[in-house]
Order: sequence, then structure tokens, then C-alpha cells
Amino acid sequence: MVTSNNSISGATVLGAAVQAHTVYGGITLHTPPPPPVPRQLPRRRPMVDRDDLTAALAEVLDRDDPLPVLLTGPAGIGKTTLALHALHARGHPPGGQLFADLGAHSTASPAHPGDVTARWLRALGITQPPPDPVEAGALLRTLTASRPVAVLLDNAAGDDQVRELLPADGSLVIVTSRCPLAGLLADGAHHRALGPLPPDAAHQLLADTAGEAGATSDLAALAEACRGVPLALALAGAHLAAGHPPTLQTTPAAPATPLETVVTAALAQTYQALAPDTARVYRALGELPLPGARIDAAMAGAAAGLDPSAAIGHLISLTEAGLIHPTDDGEHYAFAASGGRRHAATLGRRTEGADQTDTIRRRALDWLLAEAHAASRTLHPFRRTVEPHLRHPPPHRAALADKQAALKWFGHTDTYLRTALETSARHGLDDVTAHLAHAWWPWLLRQRPYALWQLAYELAIPAAQRLVLTAPGPGSRIVLRELVGARATVRRATGDHNGAIEDCGTALTLAAEDKDPVAHAQHLHDLGVATHESGNSGLAQVYLTKVLGQRSELGRVRDTGVTRVALAVAHHELGGDDTALAHLRDAYRELASVGDGLNAGRARAWEGRILALRGAFGPADTAFAEAMNHFVTERAQPWQGRVLLWSGELAGAQGHLEQAAELLRFARRMYVGSTADLRAVAEAAGRMGVVL
Repeated sequence: MVTSNNSISGATVLGAAVQAHTVYGGITLHTPPPPPVPRQLPRRRPMVDRDDLTAALAEVLDRDDPLPVLLTGPAGIGKTTLALHALHARGHPPGGQLFADLGAHSTASPAHPGDVTARWLRALGITQPPPDPVEAGALLRTLTASRPVAVLLDNAAGDDQVRELLPADGSLVIVTSRCPLAGLLADGAHHRALGPLPPDAAHQLLADTAGEAGATSDLAALAEACRGVPLALALAGAHLAAGHPPTLQTTPAAPATPLETVVTAALAQTYQALAPDTARVYRALGELPLPGARIDAAMAGAAAGLDPSAAIGHLISLTEAGLIHPTDDGEHYAFAASGGRRHAATLGRRTEGADQTDTIRRRALDWLLAEAHAASRTLHPFRRTVEPHLRHPPPHRAALADKQAALKWFGHTDTYLRTALETSARHGLDDVTAHLAHAWWPWLLRQRPYALWQLAYELAIPAAQRLVLTAPGPGSRIVLRELVGARATVRRATGDHNGAIEDCGTALTLAAEDKDPVAHAQHLHDLGVATHESGNSGLAQVYLTKVLGQRSELGRVRDTGVTRVALAVAHHELGGDDTALAHLRDAYRELASVGDGLNAGRARAWEGRILALRGAFGPADTAFAEAMNHFVTERAQPWQGRVLLWSGELAGAQGHLEQAAELLRFARRMYVGSTADLRAVAEAAGRMGVVL
């Protein structure tokens, strides 16, 4: 009997970990506790005189097969309030509660269904959601088929946006929108249109909100002026409670409908009572390049030119005024009214003017770019980077010199990238667009959200090409070269091998023109990998052998190690396992010596794979355990999935089918981001005859 005594240490294990003490079956899974059941619904708000609607919704939602509910009406009419009351009254479904502001009337683009689905899947315990929105939606329905959820889709922009986010039958779903969604109604949704409150109810809501201050005011006249719109009544009442006389004035750029005008007037009423500096911060919030109604306190401070403590103070004042509220994650704020961001942006453009508005937006983007660049350098110090030009360097920066701090920052802001890139591209900020996509690469590499990755390069590469012409110099060419080379990685991973080879050739040409031997070796390496994955291992071996010599002559220890891994895989494909293992062991020493944990893990994983195929089960188990340790530390979830897949095959080869099936199930959860890898898990299960 061959035994091994392996452990995973030095890291917090976030996913499944493989630790085998005996080769004949001692594969033990150390798994984290299940994720908390999501409770994403915002708190209930005060509501009056909706008893008939509440009863109607209860009749629909309490059925064994509840229909989706569509609530429509103008801004501020109480759609979200009614939806929250109805869903909270149903208690806590087994799968939890999910919420999304779909941003139909945001100054930024509406929320992308794929981003929302990915966020929900992570909340439901899927650490690596599928990049394809269709696959992600299918997985959401699969998960909710056995564990129904309660879902509120607020501020919907259209039928297609909603359809991609619907869970399986049996879940509770309420959608709010300012207009009927004909397609959703055709699908069988139950529709209720909300109108203004009757005079008595309007007076009651105003009196309840104003409290004692309402005793000395003409509430009837104010209620009439608010035209029965609950949001306008609540804001007017809050204004009275704060000790300010009511003055209903509309903003110059009022929305189209009378009810929306009243809502805007109520927002304006509250805004007029703000201290000047707090009002300036509120106006700046309208220009933050963030999805939906979200507000990032650090970005808000940078946009307003304030240090974090001062920014938080103003955000607290805005919360007390009822214009924003903290989110349940404790890390963000959100606009209280659906038209809040537009109202703030309209005021900002009128008050500050176009030039100052552009400055506020650029400050916010410069903050995001500065932090992303710092986190990127921390995560991948070996990569060629160019210091971005910041027109407005942020006054305060997060401490991102530690790898775990950088990973946490990217995890906190990963939903910002799409909106920030779209904003910078829309406003012609080519330098921000190019550098932001370049800075986000280490996180995208680890998480592999391919749809977002592709979108980033669709926007960033043309921006970088224009930047080479408008701001010529080595820095802009390096960014262009790196972006094109990185796109080859995405194309390889998504099966576009010809496109990947074409990108590698373009990057090689740029490197040759720049007479940059380090870059030339990098892109020749990439060409070798792309050629190998296209099926031509022999030509790949030629390219990679040449690169290995170049990098060795240049003294690039880390780069030499990376090429050794790729060359080893090519040798393995061609039957040269002894040569492959020698390269992998040399690569591991080189990569570990310079602290490249991600690629050191890749070297160990491939070593384990080859050893397992040769029947050296004990050494293979040791190599897999060491590889998993690296990937957990680096939060490289796709590679964790690969190690679990290969470990499952190792268990199956030894006849331990129950353990193999368990490992493959964990691989499927960790590896769910790639269709090809999911297929590999299914094929492995089929070969072993196990059911997942």
C-alpha cells in the first residue's frame, strides 16, 4: 500500500479541497458551510389604502402554481412598496428572496440580465456562474425548481430583460414597470395598474409621515398638490417633519407625465432643504458610472473631491433626508426614488454646467481606474503595465498592496466594469476605456466571465487604437498590444482558435515594430498556446521551444516557468511524458521562487494529471493537493474545478466510484462557467458510469 500525508495549509479554503491520506480511497472533501439563504428584498415601506390590491395579489401569489405579477403605473405611485408588502407577507421561501433594480429609467443603461443572473447565482452558492446568459438563466431555473424563491424585478425596461430573469415555476415573482409589458402579459402574467391614492388616504399618508409637524400645516392642500402620488406625499411629509415649509416647485427638465412632475417636485422640495455642500454631493451622485440605483461611497467622495469621512457624513445626511438609503450589504447606498439618479443628474447639469459635470464624471472614473490599476499590479506584478494618466488623482486611495486586499477590492467592484466602460466609451474617453479594461485583466483571468470579457475588449481595443494615433508613444502601444494579446486568451477559451491566432500575430507584429524582445517572446508564447489548442501540438512545440530559449537568454525567470508549463503540455500531447514532467518540475521551482502562485498551481496540476494517467496515484494525489492550495489562495475558481475533475478521475481509476462522483459534483459547481468544461465533467461521469 502506498500512502501520502498531504494537507492544504496557508489559505482559507473557499471551495472544495482534496486531501488524500491513502491512495486506495482516502480522498476527503473539506467543504465550507452552505452560503446563507439570500434575503435581498429591501425593507417594507409605509403603505395606506391598498387593501383591495393586497387581497388581489394574495389570491394570485398563494396559489399552488403562482403566476408572475406585473404592477404598472407612473413614477412614485407605490408599485415597489406594494410589491414589497406582498412578498414579505408570504414569509421566507426555501430558496430565499432575490431583488434587482433593472434601471429602466436610470441615466446609465438598464441593467444587463446576464449581470443580474450572475449576481443571483453567486448569492445562491454558485461561485462561477456561466458566462452565457442563456446557460445562466437555465441554471437559475434548475436551482429554483427544487428551492422556490421570491423575486422582485423593479423598474423593468422590457419583456426580454424580464424573461431572462424568471425563475422556475412555483416561485413568487413580481415585476414593476411604468408601462405594461405586452410580451409578459401574453405569457400569462397577472397585471395590476396602480393609480393615485384617494384624498382620504393621501391625507393619512401625509399626516403619518409629517407627524406632529403636520398639525400646523394645511395638509389637505398639500395632499391635493401631490395629486395622490405616494412618493410625493412621503417626501413632502418628511420635509414637514424636518421643520421646513412646503414649497412645491418643479425642476426645469420635468418628466413627461403630471404624476412624474409631482414626484420630481417632491424630490426638489427635499433637495432644497439640504446644506449647500450636501446638495453638491447629491448632484455628483447623478454622474456616478454605476449600475442601477447603486452608490459607492468611496467613488462618491472622489467624484466630489472629498476624503472618505467627509463623503460618508454627507451620505448620512442624504439618508436622513430620505433621498438615499443604505443597502442590505452594508457597503453601498441606493437612491430611494426610482427617478433619483436622473433628478440628481439633471440638477447637476443645470447647476454646475457641462464642463463641471464632465469633471465630476471623470473624477469618478479616475478613482475607479486608479484603484483597479493598483489592484492589478498587486495581483500580477509580472505583467507589463503602463501608469494611466489621471486628470484628477483621487485624494484618498485604498491600501491595495496586499494580494488578498486586491482580490477583495475586485470582488467588491466587479459589477462596476460594464457600466464604467460603457460610460467612458460613450463620452469618448479612450484613455479611460483602454486602461480600465487593461487593469481589470487579472480579475477577469481568474473569474473568466467570458461575455463581459469580450464586451470589454470590443470597447477597449478600438479605444486603444485611437489612442495610438491621438497620443502616440510607447505607453499607448503597450496597452494596445496587451489588450490584443489578452483578447486572444478569451478567443481561445471560447473556441475561436482562428481569431486567437490572428490576435497573436497582430500583437507579434506590434512587438517587432517596437523592437521589444520581451513583448515579442510573450506574444510568440501566446501563439504557441493558441496553436496547440487549435490542434497542432507539433507546431506549438516548435514555437514554445523557441520562446523558452529567448526567455532564458533574457533572464526572465517567471516567464521561462510559464513557457515550460505550456511546452510540457505540448510534449504530453505528443507522448513525451518524461520530458513534460521534467519541464513541469523545473517550472514549479521557477514560478514558486518568484511568487507566481497561479502558474505554480498550473504546473503542479498538470504534473498531477500526467502522473495520474501513468498510474502513479500517490504522487498524483500530492500534486493535486498542492495545486488546489495555490488555486484557493489565488481565487482561481476555474482551475479549482479542473483539479476536482482530475481528482475525480483519479478516484475512479482506483475504483472508488462514490468518491469520484462526489468530486465530480464539486467540479461541476466550481467549473460551471464553461460549457466545454461542463461537458468534460459529464463525459468523465459517463466513462465511469456514475450519476451526478
